[in-house]
Formats: sequence, C-alpha cells, structure tokens
Amino acid sequence: MVNKETEHVASYYAATINESKTYPILKEGITSEVCIVGAGFTGINTALNLVKKGYKVVVIDSARVGWGASGRNGGQLISGFTFSNKFEQFGEEVAQSVWKLGADCSDLVRETIKEFEIDCDLKEGFIEVALNNLQMDELIERKASNLGVLIYEKTKAFSIRPGKEVLIETGQGSVRAKHLVLAGNAHIGKLNPKLRRMIMPASSCIIATEPLGNERAKEIIAKDMAVCDLNTILDYYRLSADKRLLFGGRYNYSGNEPKNIDQNLRKRMLNVFPDLDDVRIDYAWAGNVAVTIHRIPQLGRLTENIFYSQGYSGHGVAPTHMAGKIIANAISNEWDMIETLSKIKHIQLPGGKWFSSPAMSLGMLYYRLQDFLASKS
Repeated sequence: MVNKETEHVASYYAATINESKTYPILKEGITSEVCIVGAGFTGINTALNLVKKGYKVVVIDSARVGWGASGRNGGQLISGFTFSNKFEQFGEEVAQSVWKLGADCSDLVRETIKEFEIDCDLKEGFIEVALNNLQMDELIERKASNLGVLIYEKTKAFSIRPGKEVLIETGQGSVRAKHLVLAGNAHIGKLNPKLRRMIMPASSCIIATEPLGNERAKEIIAKDMAVCDLNTILDYYRLSADKRLLFGGRYNYSGNEPKNIDQNLRKRMLNVFPDLDDVRIDYAWAGNVAVTIHRIPQLGRLTENIFYSQGYSGHGVAPTHMAGKIIANAISNEWDMIETLSKIKHIQLPGGKWFSSPAMSLGMLYYRLQDFLASKS
C-alpha cells in the first residue's frame, strides 16, 4: 500500500513523469554550509542557485522531491508578485523593484528550462502559461544533484537549534549548517509555530479527463491556452500534452484532504464545459497551498542565518523560482531584495490552525457569495 504521507499522490503528473528517481534517508550526522528544509520548487531552486555559487548544500524533505504543492498544482505560470502597490508606502523605487519581480519570474522559469534542457511540456498562451510541474521539479532536482547538492528524502526535520551553526535534528540523523532555509510552505507544521501562524493551508483539487483527441480539444479551448477565471474562489483549466482537460479549483480551507474530488470537480467542470458530460475522469488529486492574509509571498529571516519563504497563495510556480534566487543571493550578500520584501509585516493568526481554518472558511464564504452575486448581476 502506498504511504500517502511520503509517496507522490496518484496524479496525472506522477503518472507521466519522464524518469523517476529516489534519494536516501539521512541516517547520520552531517555538516554543510547550507541546509534547506523542503524539496519543492523553492527549496530546489535555492539549492541550485547556491551550488552554482560554490556553496555546499544539503536538502532534506519529509516525503519525496516535489511531494507538496510543487508537484500537485495547476501548472500555470502566474506572476505571484502582483502586489507592488502594497510597497508604494516605501517609495516608487521600492514599488517598481517589486513589480519587476513579477515581470521577471516567469522568464526565470523559461531560462531554467532552457539552461538545463528540461522536457516538461512547456507551452505558451495567456491566460497563462502551462507546464508539467512534477517533471519540472524532478528534473531541476536532478540537475541540482548532478551539480553536487545532497538530497535526502523521507527525512523529516523535527527540531531546530539556532546559533552561529544551526543544528537540524531529523528522525535518524542531523545536519549542522552555517545557514538554514525553511521552505516547507503549507507543510511547515510544528517545526516553526511562528511561520505556521502566518499562513492558512487551503486545499486545491484537480481532475484530469481521458484524452479528448485533437478535434474535441480544439472545440473547448481553441488556442490551447491555460485559463483561470476572475472569481475569488476561482476555477482554472488547461489541456495537457496528450489532450486531456486538466480542471482544478479551490475546494476547502481547512487544510484537510477532501473526499469525492472527481464527483465534485466534475460538476464544476460541466458548468463550464457542458458538452463533456460523456467524458471519463482518469485522475483526481488534491494538495495544500499556503494562503496569506495579504496574498503576498512571505520571504525573510528568523535570525541572521535562518531564512524562509512561503505563502504563495496558489500562484507559486513562477515566484518560487524567483524566491530561490532571492534567498541564495541573500546568503551570499549579493542582493538585498529579501530585506525589501520583509518591509511588509505579516499577520500571525492566534490559535494556529484552530483559529485560522475557521476564519479562512468564513472569509471564503463571504467571497463565494460575492462571486455568486456578481454572476447574477
């Protein structure tokens, strides 16, 4: 039986991965210049940027590379840094520098794909750009490993002891590092209660139909574009390389894994594409994204040598790559963008998940009502 806590979910992405690779469990005490907790887009891209600068890097993850949102989301390259107006209070120059992050982060993904010759079904077309996430994440991870990054899977970090040299204790080993990067996002959990209080895990679900064939695929999405609607509780969809419809949307805001994903999302899909009522659903899966009150990604420092990045609010594919670059350059003291992004003070919700989940559910009920009223006007 597959262990859902450590193995990849049964998604279309996992079923079509180019070549699967596993990494060992950490079973000893090791040292490194940098330890990164979390092997998703943020963690792996941070490692890739650091190893290219000559740093010795270790990445650990409680599950598999790309197990979380990086390997489960809708695969659309959306800026995620569309909040530069929040920084206008700090001056036009600061606001413009943050706006530029949004303009550059999708290009950064394309550059990475080109540099490492990653085959991930990338295709252009707004309403937005689409790719196969798990192929992308696993292949970036492989390039990082080839460059010397040490990767350990099924290696959960249980405790952190700050200091000039940070000690990270895992189930069967430990890592001592000069710098620590926390990239657990929605799965940070008890490892750092402060970061957990700054986010609200929200479940996002996706279904993949059977292959539709070229003609039928053209009928539903003529230009083969990736689409997300303008509702607050949005739906998003696109065609895969083999002409399946991948249709997703927010499901709940408790962080709990939903049931009957295929049945519920099928109803939403048929609201948009009623002619697909005879189509079989081949895959259905869910994953948690980390939502923030300001809808702004959270990057910063907990101490002088402990960094974090989280809270992409469902728009993480592109900005996670930029976050990796920002954190790596903060560690090497080559770019102070992390200090700029830290100017926004993020709200910590009292009571952790016991308060944040009900509060999020009430807030989303309000926005769902707004969406409904707007659709009737």
